[in-house]
Amino acid sequence: MNEFSITPFRGLHLLLLLLTAAAALLVFLLLRGKPEARRFRFLIGVCLFNLALFTAYKLSLSMDAAYIRAYYPNGFNIFNELPLHLCNINLFLIPLGVWKRNRSIMGFSFFVAPLGALMALLFPEPLFSGFSLFLPRIFGYYVTHAILVVCGLSLATLGFYRPDPKDIPRILKTFGLLAVGAHLINLLLRLTLCPEANYFFTYGAEIGVIKLFWRIIPAPLLYGLPAPLILAGYMYAVCALSRLTQRAEEVSFS
Repeated sequence: MNEFSITPFRGLHLLLLLLTAAAALLVFLLLRGKPEARRFRFLIGVCLFNLALFTAYKLSLSMDAAYIRAYYPNGFNIFNELPLHLCNINLFLIPLGVWKRNRSIMGFSFFVAPLGALMALLFPEPLFSGFSLFLPRIFGYYVTHAILVVCGLSLATLGFYRPDPKDIPRILKTFGLLAVGAHLINLLLRLTLCPEANYFFTYGAEIGVIKLFWRIIPAPLLYGLPAPLILAGYMYAVCALSRLTQRAEEVSFS
């Protein structure tokens, strides 16, 4: 294991988490008070850069022998690497929401992108732990997820979206539509180009709470029914915290 190996909750991994938080703060400090057009161009530009990085990272996996041995014994399939999972779907939802000024999409991305990407950073699968950060597979995985955290948080810090409990029903509707859409894509791909397609993990996964849900409701897509309840609780908690922060700011300036 070399000095640039990245392992959860150890040196380089903790430094990456710290740099991610610092980047989100730096974006806020540098762009607060700047014209909206400038903030818009910056966020869209970072999102497009991250989408390009994600594309290069996924293409590099087709040449990664260890990855192919672990996940594709019958050969690499790019149709199982599309940005359609719960966190990386925000690669294009964030710029779309900002461009259209759609609160449902921006709200979904603000709540889900940082949460989903952070979970991926904190609890990577074995093939993404214990290897050099400069290995394309590792660099792409960690950096794209770190940028997703920054972009998701920047929706609020740059003033494009302010958490509001009134948005929560619409965000849950967006979540439901995306989940059903992902499941339909899974069905189509499994019948045609990609038998292992499992976007949004609608067919279950051996990952923490997802594994638990599957044990309770062992049915594709339907097993995720408890997820909206958990997401709703999380969103209400964030909205309450945001409201307290806003009131504290108002008091400090009064």
